[in-house]
Amino acid sequence: MDQIEADAAAWDARLRRGDATERERIAFQAWLLEAEEHRHAHERLQAALFALRAQADLPELSALRDAARQSARRMDRWRFAFGACAAAALVLAVGLAFNINRGAEAWAVLHGAKIYATTLNERTQIVLADGSAVTLDSNTRLAARLSPDRRDITLLSGRALFHVAKDRQRPFVVRARDRTVTALGTVFDVGLSPRSLRVTLLEGRVAVRSVQAGGVSRELAPRQEFVERDRASAVVRIVDPDKALGWVDGQIFFENDTLAQAADEMNQYSRLKIVVDPAIADLKINGMFRAGNQTGFVGALQTTMPVEVRPDEHGQLLVTRRPSAVRDAAIVGDASEQ
Repeated sequence: MDQIEADAAAWDARLRRGDATERERIAFQAWLLEAEEHRHAHERLQAALFALRAQADLPELSALRDAARQSARRMDRWRFAFGACAAAALVLAVGLAFNINRGAEAWAVLHGAKIYATTLNERTQIVLADGSAVTLDSNTRLAARLSPDRRDITLLSGRALFHVAKDRQRPFVVRARDRTVTALGTVFDVGLSPRSLRVTLLEGRVAVRSVQAGGVSRELAPRQEFVERDRASAVVRIVDPDKALGWVDGQIFFENDTLAQAADEMNQYSRLKIVVDPAIADLKINGMFRAGNQTGFVGALQTTMPVEVRPDEHGQLLVTRRPSAVRDAAIVGDASEQ
């Protein structure tokens, strides 16, 4: 394999580590600027990894993954760089191991629109050309455009965690619906659901602004979360970083969230959808659940809340108030009127 391709894979592996330093990100930027071939090699690698993920469910790649994991146990020191190089070689090699038409389509989308996406219950990390690392949650889709004077990201759906490489000459701006989040060298999380927008700051500082003229701007401090629900007034609250980022490990934490919001969150990870009766949508829920464990979630609801769950005609799980709870409430009401 060409040395430049190998160097690109080594840089990718280094920046994907959770302990990647700012000095390493700056060194990566210097390497990118040394030669045009370096940047092209990095882009080819990211495209190769993306295309490979698009074929992750094919039997051929499952076998290759199993073989790679066994090799990784024997070559622990080099497992990340080796895996990245193997992925690049696999996709660049005539497509013998997977459907080349689908791979070529993913490749074209990535190069033409700079679109990054994950499938249901998939989480992955990408490294942008500026050295910023982005972790994408399940069913997440974002567009990235890096120019000489600005770094623009649009979160189209889902949730993403951003480790932003410092570059004071190029602001890093994430747009989600009608809000922008502007950061300089920071770590933050942005999440979209049908009913809410959340921005959680872990390190550094960010400014959350409305794209509409005259909109309110909020500057966050570490451990603060900006929450906007159902287009209502936004609030800023203190959060536990470990709980806020639990989704990275497949854990979903709810703290005084409504039942409707919790169902939206759980639905992000499963084809089996949970539908909440509007009459009980505002019931509050607390606790931790495994992402994608719909049956465990609704089982806990029936144990701890006055609700019942049944499948509807569309194969969804319908959550309604338990009939006995309605009768009990009526009896209390009748007694209070006497």
